[in-house]
Amino acid sequence: MNVNQSLTELPRAPGFWRPALSRLFFSANARLLLLVLPLLFFIIVTVIVPVGHFLSRAIDNSTIAENLPRTAASLVDWRPADGVPDEAAFAAFAEDIRAAVASETLGQLAQSLNQQLTGSRNLILKSGLAVTAVTPENAKTLLLEKLPGLAKPELWRLFKAGRSSFTDFYLLQSLDLERDMQGDIVLVTPDRAIFLAAIWRTIVISINVTLICALLALPVAHVLASARPPYAGILLALVLFPLWTSLLVRTVSWIIILQGEGPVNSTLQFLQLIDAPLHLVYTRGSLYIAMVQVLLPLMILSILAVVVKLPKELVRAATSLGANWWQAYWRVQLPLIAPGIVTGAGIVFVFALGYYITPALIGGPQDQMLSSYVALYTNKTLNWGLAAALALQLLLVLLVAMLGWAAFQKLSKRGG
Repeated sequence: MNVNQSLTELPRAPGFWRPALSRLFFSANARLLLLVLPLLFFIIVTVIVPVGHFLSRAIDNSTIAENLPRTAASLVDWRPADGVPDEAAFAAFAEDIRAAVASETLGQLAQSLNQQLTGSRNLILKSGLAVTAVTPENAKTLLLEKLPGLAKPELWRLFKAGRSSFTDFYLLQSLDLERDMQGDIVLVTPDRAIFLAAIWRTIVISINVTLICALLALPVAHVLASARPPYAGILLALVLFPLWTSLLVRTVSWIIILQGEGPVNSTLQFLQLIDAPLHLVYTRGSLYIAMVQVLLPLMILSILAVVVKLPKELVRAATSLGANWWQAYWRVQLPLIAPGIVTGAGIVFVFALGYYITPALIGGPQDQMLSSYVALYTNKTLNWGLAAALALQLLLVLLVAMLGWAAFQKLSKRGG
């Protein structure tokens, strides 16, 4: 009697056996838990905790809240329409700046404010020197004289937002939105609206790459499944070869091949098919070629795992019953291959969503995907709040794709 059968019959078992069966069940589960516990601990420590901490930057406003508590408290009743705040707000600001200088956090405060209001970094850094001679009586006059930028109401609106350690600024910015001076959510100006287009472009490129890989992988998987040794091993090695080569090397190779003086243009000119070199590199087409080359093996292997298990007599049986080859393949064999196609499509789509090296090197300015912006704001501008918000957008797209895949699986089972 196995553990599952024991559990099924547990309510009907004699009272003497119930404790023994319960101990058997829990001890088996305890052993299984102990086996996977190191892996769970590794995933929590190396994936969940760091990723969760990074994503929390999308709503983090703690730097402003910790460095400007007095200023934020003095602005409770202030409204941007009131213009420049009163003397008490300037005095509180001077006191907070002195505290930030003493704790050596003025630079962090300046950087955090500059991410939300461009140009405020130098102003905050200069205020560290300007507040040395400030008293509560002359704070407003002296600071406005030394720092005219403090007359901007939008800057004091940021100071007032320091009452909370959380902000929606980065999340709104990642969707090309912002709050106006009245606090209402509005669209940013067209010259600053770049992220919604990047999100849509990322989804479109990922879907197109997935479709191209599926169309190319189907015949290759059938050839591999029907090939005999040693040709099957050679063909499989050729399929896997791109996975054994560095991603950077593969991308640079395509730049060399597709450039104006590269082999493709040279061959076309030699055959007199073109008069001048074609602009093949740094285009959407070159991006598709490079991404498909990298991701195609993943789709082939997913479909191959299903195709090799199918009886080879299926198509012949269907054709013997009156169907032509296309009808036999479309109505008999392809539905059985569909799980492999769906699995491969999910893998390829997820990998394509996170691409940024290949688009950055071989794509044009209008081909940059959302991951490129995440890398830019993480490594160069150090705007981790916006990088986390954009990463959250990618995660949401991935979750929607997973929910769609789960719904498709459920419908497939119901239809079967």
